[in-house]
Parts: sequence; structure tokens; C-alpha cells
Amino acid sequence: MFEINTDSEYSKMLDKEKQKKRAKMHSFHRYYGKLIPAIPSTFIKEFTNEGDWVFDPFTGSGTTAVESKRLQRNFVGVEVNPLSAEIARVKTSELDVKLLEIMNEEILSKIEEDKRDYSNCEKPYIMNRDHWFKEFVQEDLLKIEKNINEYFEITDKIDKSKINEYRNFYIVVLSAIIKNVSNADTRHVFPGVSKRMRALEAEGKINIDVIASYRRAIRSRAKMYDIYENKDSKVEIVEADSSLIDLEEYLNNIDLIVTNPPYISSVRYIETLKLEMYWMEEIKSPEEYNSLGDKMIGNDRLYKEEYQTIGYTGYKEIDKEIAIMEDIDKKSAKILEEYFKKMEKVIINMSKVLKENKKVVMKISDSKMKKRKIETGKLLTIIAERNGFKLIDAFLDEIDNNSRTLTTYRNTYSDIITHDYILIWEKTNVR
Repeated sequence: MFEINTDSEYSKMLDKEKQKKRAKMHSFHRYYGKLIPAIPSTFIKEFTNEGDWVFDPFTGSGTTAVESKRLQRNFVGVEVNPLSAEIARVKTSELDVKLLEIMNEEILSKIEEDKRDYSNCEKPYIMNRDHWFKEFVQEDLLKIEKNINEYFEITDKIDKSKINEYRNFYIVVLSAIIKNVSNADTRHVFPGVSKRMRALEAEGKINIDVIASYRRAIRSRAKMYDIYENKDSKVEIVEADSSLIDLEEYLNNIDLIVTNPPYISSVRYIETLKLEMYWMEEIKSPEEYNSLGDKMIGNDRLYKEEYQTIGYTGYKEIDKEIAIMEDIDKKSAKILEEYFKKMEKVIINMSKVLKENKKVVMKISDSKMKKRKIETGKLLTIIAERNGFKLIDAFLDEIDNNSRTLTTYRNTYSDIITHDYILIWEKTNVR
């Protein structure tokens, strides 16, 4: 039976971990809706030993990956968003801080000495690009990227086998400043040129300096790699759909799973990184943008013909919700159907890779669709219990009121999130 434990020992452990200072690496790149580091940290310490393998089927920007590496556990993760996957790889690379600091100054010197005209250079495709970026900003971004690439074509500072890792550090840091130097309001989760920004612009209070922003960014982020000194662990991040990927090579090899699945109707997560993804050419057209959004579990972008026929999952509690929602709104019913069918595939994959008697720790929230509460955590637990897991604990994790990431209406289907559940399942192989 699914019950919330109001006196969970695991909850108390998590509360203690939250009081500790988190690694600066978690602030490497803006990323909305990510795990707080205390969640993977708490349970990696509790359920694994050094050298064990941790898995996250929804890696995001790599919070669980960073904590695994920091605590000398090996990590494998799956992430469908190519920019997210690259951010996670860069955050978990073993880079030499002193070498980065030397290269920082050499690359900055190249950028500052570059007097070439970039005004007529080809720029990445972004719909209404001039709305989002001032002309000089676009030219400075091109200049930075050009000089990074040229530097790594000639440098003899590092072994050729490590060139891509170091180059990708500089490229992902460039991605990290994109929104800051755009016309978008950095206070908003989703890109938008707000009234506040327009007012500041009119008052002459907007002062964008792309090169200075990049200088600060690479200098501060180079220092973040000191958390990995004298650490020895592997990190593997696979860019794929976690409901479709074949994980046979990891069969019964994982010691712990820590994950934060997408919420129902989560297509707008991709929108939070829209400017970065277009500028870094991870997507090059609206068609590619929509295609990537469609791959994301919880996607709410459906065409009318797609939800004329509603299917069922074979889980009576979930099918009851789908049937009720079908009477309210067919599109929402289809979103529910697809979400739980895909999550079933993910949970089956999780069961395949996890060793017997090992744990899954999942952060998840209920959703509201058309004002009806969907008990996502409870329903996912029903799927888990049919696929080799038993529920060990479930407790509430309150969301910080100061957070703007989840205390924001995500779209017309979902509601404000005030708390999450932390679910702990154990693999039993009893079906």
C-alpha cells in the first residue's frame, strides 16, 4: 500500500545533508528543475560503497553524475537532450585546474587581440535572432567560438586524446553565458524579453559585455574541478531515449539508481534552454526543435489526430485515471496514456540493470491536469511493483519557496509544484 511516511529516517538523513555546502560544480550551467545535490549525495552514501555503479535514466545536467564522481562511485546515465548530455559530460570531466587557468589566459588573449570583422559571418539559425541578440553580441559570440576552435587546432599543451574534453569545457561555458548576454530576462524560467528588460533598456541600464562575461565564466568554472582531485571513477553518459535504449551491457551491474523523471506535460523543459540550444546548433530548425520535444517523456505537444483514439496501460488504477480524463479532455487522456506507457519501459530497463536487493531513489511530484490531481508517484510505484520492485519508503520533500524553477506554472495542463515525493524502491525480482 502506498503511504507517506511522516517519520522517515531517510527524510531525516536528507534534511541533514541539505545543511551541508554543495559543490560549486552544480552551478556550472543554468538548468531548470534539476535535483538538489543533497538527494543523490545522501543516498549514494547510504546505499553504495566506493567503486560501485550509480545509474540515472534521466541524467539532465548531471547532478547525480557529479555527486557520484565526487564520492568516487562510477556512473552511467541516459539523457535525450544533446545539450544536457554535453553539460553533464563537461561537468564530470577530469580537467587539470592549473592547466585550465593557463589556457584561460591564452584563449582570452587571442579573443581580445582578434580584430577580424564578424559582421558578415554566418550565424546560427534562431527564429527572430535579432529580437533575442544585439548585433554586437552575435559578433562577439562568434569571435569567442572561432578563437576557441583555432586555439585547440594548434595547442601543444595537452595530449591529443584530451583535446576534445578541454575544448568542450570552453564551448559549454560559452553556452552557459548565452542567456545572460541575450535580451531575455534572466529572472524568468522561459526565454522572454520582459517589460522589465524593456524598461531597463529604455533607461540605458542594460550593459552587456560578452567578452567580460566569458572571462568571468571560464575563470570561475576552472576552479570548480578541484573537487575531483585524487578521485578515480568512470562516467558514461549516453545520449538516447531512456524508454527505448538497449541497456543489455549493464545487465545486473548497477548498485543504485537515483533519478528525477520528467513531470507529466513537461515539453516546456526544452523551452528553458531554447536560446542555448539554437546558438550552440544542437538544434538547427523549428522541425528539429519539435522533433526533440516529441521524444521527451511527458510531451504535451500532440496533434488532434493523435488523440482521437485513447489506449490503456493494463494497470487498472492508471487506466481508471485515463478513462476519467477522457471524459474531461481527450488530449490530456492521451498525454497520460503515453506518459505511463513510456515510464513503464523505463522502469523495466531499471529493473534489468539493477542488482538484486539494491535500491532506486526517485524524486517525483503529483501533477494536476484539467484541475484533476494525478498521483504520479503512487501510479509509478504500481508499475514498479509489477516489474520487480517493492516500496521501501515514501516521504515528502518540500520545495524551497524561493525557487522559481518549479513554483512556476509550466503550461495550461500542469500546476504549481509545492512538494515532491522521495520514493525508495528495492529490487526483489518477485513479480
